[in-house]
Amino acid sequence: MDEEEERAPRVDDTAQRLLNLMFTLNAAAHPLTTDQIVGDSDLGYGHEQRESDLRKFRRDREKLAERGIIITEVTAPGASEAEQRAWAIDRERTFAAGGIVREDDVRLLARAVDEYLGSHPTPLAIPLKAVRRSCVDALAALAGEDEAFARPAPKLDEDAIADAVWTAFSLKRSLIATYRNAAGTARRRTVAVYGIFTSAGLSYFTGLDREAGTVRTFRTDRVERVHGLGESYDIPSDFSIRDHLFLPFDFSDAPEARATFSFSPGIGEMELAAITQGRGDLVQREDGGWTWDVEVRDIDAAAEVTLAHARFGMRPVAPDALVESWRAKLMRTVGVHNA
Repeated sequence: MDEEEERAPRVDDTAQRLLNLMFTLNAAAHPLTTDQIVGDSDLGYGHEQRESDLRKFRRDREKLAERGIIITEVTAPGASEAEQRAWAIDRERTFAAGGIVREDDVRLLARAVDEYLGSHPTPLAIPLKAVRRSCVDALAALAGEDEAFARPAPKLDEDAIADAVWTAFSLKRSLIATYRNAAGTARRRTVAVYGIFTSAGLSYFTGLDREAGTVRTFRTDRVERVHGLGESYDIPSDFSIRDHLFLPFDFSDAPEARATFSFSPGIGEMELAAITQGRGDLVQREDGGWTWDVEVRDIDAAAEVTLAHARFGMRPVAPDALVESWRAKLMRTVGVHNA
């Protein structure tokens, strides 16, 4: 093997490590300690020789600074000298030099983003908000802080996480993150993000959960920490985000179970479509009513859905656990109203 072949993997490793370091710090809700960084193998460190990783981390900070990304040491108020150092991206100085930009063009772009976000609920809100933040920063640099476009409030933690999800999706690199499920259990997951959508003001992403080996939907605000980017992936040609729009009974680590519901005759097509979201198998019966078969993970949540749509004649049919949960919830509801 010649010298160039030996050097190529090291260059690739460095690029991967720089990308992960920038990606992880940008999405971190709080500054990360030195140990959290140099001890994380997903970031490209975590080797037995800690001193080697510390030197590597120092060189990586210098390389990123050359590219306009400034990682700075953060000291908490009242912290002792013995406490560990912590690190964060300096958002004031990162990319501060910038290039030549026309003020009118920046204003036009900011207004276009505002108008679009004001009239279109869209998963593109995540990158578009980042574009607008850049516009505001550019205007502030061009004309000072007293401009009509006021500097926005500090970036929210959930926005940073949403940016990380979008970045992983855009680069087609799997997202490595700690995720807390509805039951409160936090676990590291690696997800190849296939699609992003919003519903009721919340952001969700759907993708292949490497650990489970199945495509699942996750709530963005339940991501607690981003650890880095994993391997590249391709989205299957037959994937459609419409097939994975969530329903309340989707959020559980329990295995899927086939559930059957019925609807009374006379329910309108729009109401039926809104409830079923195009999921499962919907068959019209001879009496004009409907039978809906769909996979569910959370039996209790499925019972809640049935109660919520009782006015449309929705009733649980199977399995027995679903019917029993629905009856118990119905009795509690009746008891509350009669109390």
